[in-house]
Amino acid sequence: MPGPFDILRISEILAVILDGLQDDKKSLYHMSCCCRAFTDPALDILWRSMHSFAPFTLLIPQSASFVNDARTSECDLLKYRCNPLDDWKTFDKYAARVWSLRISEHDNDSADLIKNRDCYTRLTVIRGQDEFHPFLKLRSLAYVLSGPISPQAKPFPPSLRSLTLVCHNTLDCDPIELALDRAVGEAPHLKELRIIGLMRTMRTLHSTPQLQFGHIGSVDLSKAYIRAPELAALCTLLSQAPVSDLKIHLQDRLNMNWQAIPPMFPTLKQLDVRGSMFSVILFVSRLAATNLHTLVFQPDGQPSGVTTFLDYLISIIVEKLGKSLKSFDLHINEPRPHARDSDLIKSILQGLEPLVEAGLQSLRLFLQVDSTMSVQFPPEVQSMLEPCAWPSLKQFYFATKATALE
Repeated sequence: MPGPFDILRISEILAVILDGLQDDKKSLYHMSCCCRAFTDPALDILWRSMHSFAPFTLLIPQSASFVNDARTSECDLLKYRCNPLDDWKTFDKYAARVWSLRISEHDNDSADLIKNRDCYTRLTVIRGQDEFHPFLKLRSLAYVLSGPISPQAKPFPPSLRSLTLVCHNTLDCDPIELALDRAVGEAPHLKELRIIGLMRTMRTLHSTPQLQFGHIGSVDLSKAYIRAPELAALCTLLSQAPVSDLKIHLQDRLNMNWQAIPPMFPTLKQLDVRGSMFSVILFVSRLAATNLHTLVFQPDGQPSGVTTFLDYLISIIVEKLGKSLKSFDLHINEPRPHARDSDLIKSILQGLEPLVEAGLQSLRLFLQVDSTMSVQFPPEVQSMLEPCAWPSLKQFYFATKATALE
C-alpha cells in the first residue's frame, strides 16, 4: 500500500499542486528544499515568472562580471568568449526555467531599473555571439526603452510571444519604430504588444506600413502617452497587422493628417478606447474593420461635450460597424452637477437608439456619481433604465460607480 506522501511522486498530481502555489513564493521555496523529488518541479514554478532581472546578476560567472559595470564598452563585450560552458551552468539552469521576465518593477528606482536593463542587454551581446539567447524559453518580456539598443544586442528572443515596452522619453532613446523593427525581426512570432509611457518617434510618416506583424493579435496602448506623431507612426506601422483586440487612450485634439493614415485594423474584433470624443470620432472613421463586435468607450472631458458629439459618433459607428457590432459599453467618468444626471442619461439613451436599431445585442452604461449623494431619477428616466424598455436587446445593464470627492 502506498505511503501517505507517495501520491505526490505522481508528476501530474504534483504539477497541479505546484501550479496552485505559483503565487506563494515562500511555500514553493520550502518545497524545493524539503525533498529531492520536489526540487526541480518546485524551482520550475518558482522561477517561471520573474518580476526583476536582479536575481540573475548574482548568477553571472566571475569571468563575465564586467557586464554589471556601466563602464564596459561594446568592444569589451565582443572580445568575451563563453569558454568553458561550465562557467554558465548555474545561470543557464535557472534562466531555462523562465517564461515571463520583467527587467525591473515599473515603479522601481530609475537608476536600479536602468542598471538591470543594461546588464540584461549586455548579457544578450556576449551570449548572442554564438546565436544563443540566455533565456531560451522566454514567452513574456517587459523591456525598458531608455537610451539606444546596441546593434549587437538581442533583447527579444525568438521564443517571445508577449512584449511590453516601458518607454522613458530620453533624448537618446530609440524611436518606437526602430524598437518595433527590432522586436519583429528578432521575435517574428510575437502575438501581444503593450506600450507604456511616453515614447519617441522618427516623426516621418510613410504612406505604407514598413513592418508586418504576421502573428500579433493583441495591442494595448491604454497606458501609453501618445501624441500626434507617435499615433500616426503606430497606426501606420500596425494598420495591416492581424490585430483583433486593441486598447488605446487617445489624447484630446490630436493635430494630425488622418487622411495620410491608411485604413486601419481590418481584422479588429474588440476595441477598448478612451479619449476625447473628437479624437475617437476621427479614429473610428479610419477603421477598416468589418467584424468588430465589441466596443468599450470611456470619453474624457465634461459630459456636456459627450452629448454634443454623441449623435455624430453614433452615426459613424452605425455606418462603419453597424452590421457587426453586438456589444457596446459606455463609461461616463467625469464629474458633473448632480442635478444634470437625469438629463445626461436621457440624452445618451436617446442618442444610442439608432445603434440598437442597427442590431446591437448588449448595451451597458456606467455612470460615475458622487458617493456622498443618493442617486434618484425621475420616473421618465427610470423607465428608460429598465431592461423591458429595450426589448430587442439580449442584455441591457445600467450601473453607477461611486467616487469620493477629493
